[in-house]
Amino acid sequence: MKITRTWNRDNIAQIETLFHTANGYLGVRNAPEEGHVPGSIRGAYINAFHEIVDIHHGEKLFGFPETKQTIANVPDAQTIRLTLNGKSYAMLSDETADREQTVDTETGLAVRSSVWMHPDGAVRVIFTRMASFEIPNLFLLRLRVESVDYDGTIAIESTLNGDVTNYANADDPRVAAEPLRCLTLVSSSIEEDEAMVVCRTLRSGLTVACRAMQGCSLPGGWEGEGALFAGHYEGRLRPGECVKLNKLVVYTDSLRCGDPAEEARRVMREVRTLGGNELIRRQKKFLAAWQERAIPQLCAPEPLPQALTYDLYQLLQSTGYDGVSSVAAKGLSGEGYEGHVFWDSEVYVFPFFLWTQPEKARGMLTYRWRLLPAARENARTLGMAKGALFPWRTISGGECSAFFPAGTAQYHIDADIAYAFLQYWYVTGDLAFMAEMGAEVLVETARMWLELGHMQDGEFRIDCVTGPDEYTCCVNNNFYTNAAAQYNLRGAAEVLRTLREAGLEQTVLGATGVTGEEEEAFLTAAQAMRLPRDERLGISPQDDSFLQKKPLDWKALPKTDFPLLLHYHPLFLYRHQICKQADTVLAHLLFPDTADIGTQKKSYDYYDAVTTHDSSLSVCVFATQAARLGDLARAREGFEATATLDLLDSHGNTKDGLHTASLGGAYLAMLRGFAGIRAEADGLSVDPVLPEGWEGYSLPFAFRGRSLRLTVSAGETRLELTAGEPLEVRMGQNSVLLIKAE
Repeated sequence: MKITRTWNRDNIAQIETLFHTANGYLGVRNAPEEGHVPGSIRGAYINAFHEIVDIHHGEKLFGFPETKQTIANVPDAQTIRLTLNGKSYAMLSDETADREQTVDTETGLAVRSSVWMHPDGAVRVIFTRMASFEIPNLFLLRLRVESVDYDGTIAIESTLNGDVTNYANADDPRVAAEPLRCLTLVSSSIEEDEAMVVCRTLRSGLTVACRAMQGCSLPGGWEGEGALFAGHYEGRLRPGECVKLNKLVVYTDSLRCGDPAEEARRVMREVRTLGGNELIRRQKKFLAAWQERAIPQLCAPEPLPQALTYDLYQLLQSTGYDGVSSVAAKGLSGEGYEGHVFWDSEVYVFPFFLWTQPEKARGMLTYRWRLLPAARENARTLGMAKGALFPWRTISGGECSAFFPAGTAQYHIDADIAYAFLQYWYVTGDLAFMAEMGAEVLVETARMWLELGHMQDGEFRIDCVTGPDEYTCCVNNNFYTNAAAQYNLRGAAEVLRTLREAGLEQTVLGATGVTGEEEEAFLTAAQAMRLPRDERLGISPQDDSFLQKKPLDWKALPKTDFPLLLHYHPLFLYRHQICKQADTVLAHLLFPDTADIGTQKKSYDYYDAVTTHDSSLSVCVFATQAARLGDLARAREGFEATATLDLLDSHGNTKDGLHTASLGGAYLAMLRGFAGIRAEADGLSVDPVLPEGWEGYSLPFAFRGRSLRLTVSAGETRLELTAGEPLEVRMGQNSVLLIKAE
């Protein structure tokens, strides 16, 4: 499947995001190869590779974080300048035509092409990029110059530059406010047709090596010194002839290896042995296997099928699963939110990998487990004697949120992470992993809730918290937080009991010292959890005070006032009955046992009327829940908005990076909403629906070592076991036994 766009002067940064090249480890924005042009946000990033910067508080109180981590722009190897008869190529000049950009999800290649109407004759200029999924350190870049009727000199300059800075925008809190120089040069060298720069971050002390090899059909080679090297190639180009430049770039870092420079040499030897053509062939083979096991086939009006495939391909590009990294709010496509990992990764992105590639989901959970020591320290900072509190936004474990009301106060991050661990167990049955890592996380997060909450009048209350809705902060008994905490507490006790019965409890006992009394306390708090219901309205209140606040007629506000957080003081928003995003509706979706179906329906309608959807995490939740409630028209409309959010740039900030939560939300709507696929401790259930206007869909997924496929059309619903042992599944109200066809 190919996505195509036409470049112009107004969409440069947007196309740099949409057509960036990444593989979960490395991401390179699709900036014009000829160098910086106005509007461009040039950058290359390694997942979790970061710098430490100071946080400046106007008034600093105890426990406020003093520093934060921010993703570092790493050495730039994408610059290639083309000159014909002394005149430089510029894609956006008036002399170029047919300016087309494509990405092919079946080959993993991003291709930029144009026709340069040079005064001395026309040439076609084609740039091809690839980030290898099989060898994640590798970025491949090719230039092909085809003469139509040009006859004259040609010169190519291809550079490697370690002197880079991060992007900044002082007017947008979602982006760093000041330009940041993260790297200093450690060493550099030229070895025949390879050049390398080794740089170190100034404060975090991380090292990155970037080694580039290039071959050209013209004579030339590398030259330069310090942080900047350039390969120069010159010759003559005649009508009908073609000049090619092939560039292999390897990135390595000290988070993952002891000697990045030596590792870069080793990987470069490997990729040179394989060669560019073989690497491209392997990329295509990898993606063919991936699409077979991961991509739903959607028979619906365009651009939905195309948009869904694009979204899921971007999730593959964005997500790390090596245990060192996970997925940031913008993936590896830009510097929005400074490369921080939020709850988006567990609630919105994790399900795609869990149900299609559980081994990668396990890697995402390993990342969180490795951050437990920092989470324990964070809990102590916030006055908790026991337990662990994962930071609201982080890269390496420290809290990066300078605004605690809409950041650190979102304690639900603990339950979101616990939810992912429990879902992993329910879907995979991997008790060994729960014994090794999962149970420890569940115990420490459950302990946090006992520290944070308290019993009053027979109810377990959790006060002064912020739920998912960031326009309603520091409230008592946020419904989502309490529901998620209840799930966390019960799940911790359930896992401990299961490990004990299997004789596998020693690791978690050694790591946490959890006692039987604590296990009972988890269950007592869960049973007594306050989950209020407003009898007058028949809904689940978002928190204890939400329904008493003054309503805000937000639909009467000018469209230019959205998102509201950029135009209204937080205190103005906090005192009104207005939601930025799904909150109670998300609780009903993930934890449906917290309210009966009538309450869920009335709650949906109530919150739909007061939610602006200023967050990209919101519409997908409303769409998914609408499908579960049988409102398929609203479900289809919300799914369409979710699936096309970045391709249509409907939030107006795709230039800063993709909205990975919304990308994952498109899959969540297919999986949990339309297909009705759900896993809990008692097994797998499937309850599909088909929106009007769709011919059908086919969705592959994995469950407990088996491969399955759900196919839904207007005349048929079929669930097949395509690999693995027989499986009992709940289909709607019935139980069926699936057996693989011979």
